[in-house]
Amino acid sequence: MSWVEVALDRAVGPLNRLWTYRVPEALEGDLLGYRVKVPLGSSAVEGYVMRQSTASVRDPAQVKAVLEVLDPYPLLTPALIELAFWIQGRYLAYLGQVLRAMVPQAVRSGGSPEAELAWIAAGSPPSARARRQQAIWAWVASQGVVTPEVLRAQFPDAGPLLRQMTRAGTLIAQRRETPTTYPVHPGLPLNRWQQAAYQAIAGGGERTWLLEGVTGSGKTEVYLELIADRLRAGRQALVLVPEIALTPQTVERFQRRFGEAVGVWHSGLGDRERAKTWHRARLGQIGVLVGARSAVFVPFPRLDLIILDEEHEATYKQEEHPRYHAREVAEARARLEGATVVLGSATPDVETAWRARRGHIGWCRLPERVAERPLPAVEVVDLREELRAGNRTIFSRRLQEVVDQALQRREQVILLLNRRGYATFVICRDCGEALKCPSCAVSLTFHAQDQRVHCHYCFHEAAVPERCPACGSRRIRYFGAGTERVVEEVRQRWPAARVARADRDAMSGRGSQERLYRQMLAGQVDILVGTQMIAKGMDWPRVTVVGVIAADVALNLPDFRSGERTFQLLVQASGRAGRGEIPGRVVIQTYNPEHYAITSAAQQNFEVMIEEELAFRESAGYPPYRHLWLLEVRGEYPEAARSKAEAVAAAVRERLLDQGAEVLGPAPAPIARMRNWWRFHILVKADDLQRVNPSLAEVADRLGPLTVTVDPYFML
Repeated sequence: MSWVEVALDRAVGPLNRLWTYRVPEALEGDLLGYRVKVPLGSSAVEGYVMRQSTASVRDPAQVKAVLEVLDPYPLLTPALIELAFWIQGRYLAYLGQVLRAMVPQAVRSGGSPEAELAWIAAGSPPSARARRQQAIWAWVASQGVVTPEVLRAQFPDAGPLLRQMTRAGTLIAQRRETPTTYPVHPGLPLNRWQQAAYQAIAGGGERTWLLEGVTGSGKTEVYLELIADRLRAGRQALVLVPEIALTPQTVERFQRRFGEAVGVWHSGLGDRERAKTWHRARLGQIGVLVGARSAVFVPFPRLDLIILDEEHEATYKQEEHPRYHAREVAEARARLEGATVVLGSATPDVETAWRARRGHIGWCRLPERVAERPLPAVEVVDLREELRAGNRTIFSRRLQEVVDQALQRREQVILLLNRRGYATFVICRDCGEALKCPSCAVSLTFHAQDQRVHCHYCFHEAAVPERCPACGSRRIRYFGAGTERVVEEVRQRWPAARVARADRDAMSGRGSQERLYRQMLAGQVDILVGTQMIAKGMDWPRVTVVGVIAADVALNLPDFRSGERTFQLLVQASGRAGRGEIPGRVVIQTYNPEHYAITSAAQQNFEVMIEEELAFRESAGYPPYRHLWLLEVRGEYPEAARSKAEAVAAAVRERLLDQGAEVLGPAPAPIARMRNWWRFHILVKADDLQRVNPSLAEVADRLGPLTVTVDPYFML
């Protein structure tokens, strides 16, 4: 008699453990990684087999039996099972949350792999007692290879029997095509820097590598060569990109090199396409998968390489449970699967750069652009001087000048403002009251497209009132600028220019990113106005001018990473200019021209920035020198939330008394009210992750509900 330990598909504290079930004789076989249906109380629930054993159980009569196996093959590989346990401990997540992240809803809801399978008979026929199984086995053996459609037509009600026969090994569900290698087309010749990086990484010696290269240095060509090696050997590769907007460009380049071996994974896929891609990867029919953050969980039988492009991007951090970081998960998965991880960026995450410079991971550099193209010339414009000179428009005189010149030469321009909408707030000129979201402690943003005000946190929207809700005045005015406002001003200043906008509002439709990408390549857009989504990795050879409208948007946020992120955004945005034959120019507009993030970005000097950042973080006890935990307590009423937060903080201090931890707070969150909940934050700093995590989990279980984010990337 055998037993299985099952993780239930339930994200509930009391159920957050493994549950033991008996395997009935009809389901005997290797069930590790299978999705099963099991009894729980008076109901039946789904779960995943995480352990399998024949060891004795204290009271076998009390152990309930597995009811059903739900899929023809295991959805979780052994490596993914171990990865699930690692994520549970690293990020204080429930196993049910982790498994839901690993197996998407499209697969859990029955997205069928049958189109990718064929059945063959194997081994000895079933015993004489199983007459129905004998008949199926004999018929399949007579046919050789049978597709699911044909098998169902011959035996319409045989679904459960087929699963039993698959587990027993009398039928084998195999791939219709089982490639031993994947197609690889010739690539571009590598320059000396690219060749040195490729040889170092391909030569092994390190499990994780940082590929640090200036914008336009050809990091993607190094990726392609490394992937080509794996595909020729019949191995698989995973390429993560931080934004769905990057997917069309990346996929196109990879398909030119690897043809139909390339798969795509992102949130824009429909459920049917998502399930099909997931199963194709699981069955080894995809050689290289290009996808956003969640692709880090897609199963592969022969994974050998994981690449994180633009590895510094904050979008690799999941904001909802399980609150994982794709970079850390990729490295943990690579250790379990014997794969290599390559982290690529022109502006690496400070923690990654720190590890590379101390020899904790491999480090390769690409210090020059391909074809010896120069980096763009960067100018910083002090907006205080513009005001003193009487220029009150959102475009400095220098930016207007370089845009004029680019348009005269029929070149393309990118204008970056990392803020959506038309006006950042709506205010009464008489009493000074700004329109606020009724559910969040933030101002509402006016959107000209629908003439309404929106909250970018809870998505509340409303018409603009004719009178001030506070004093009744009609003097309602708009202040600040978002991308919609910039587009309007661009059309007034350059009426003959063809203008496009790229932000989350304008690019919400399916296929909108790909359409914009191709319009820019075809020269159908003269000026592109957008948020940070256009600053990451896009390669448009006709873009010669980049203008940063307001470099200070994120600089003064209450977040210890604000300086680093400002530097990264400016350098990445600057890198969109001059990627073709014509040198690029960049104009950065700012009220803080002396800030190190601005000056080092203008000089493209990463070493100066990281020296400043590391000195600040070491003195303040921030990563990479210490771990952080952000605890958030929410309540319907502010005093109740504060009282609970104080109780949590006291319990944490008591529990961590002997662990050298620093506990700060509680204090109101920077956005004190969100979606009708009052929020208080507690920040914990400590050195030993393994000791602190169990203590915080214990406090959360005792005093919850409580949100704990390990090493947070967002402090708001």
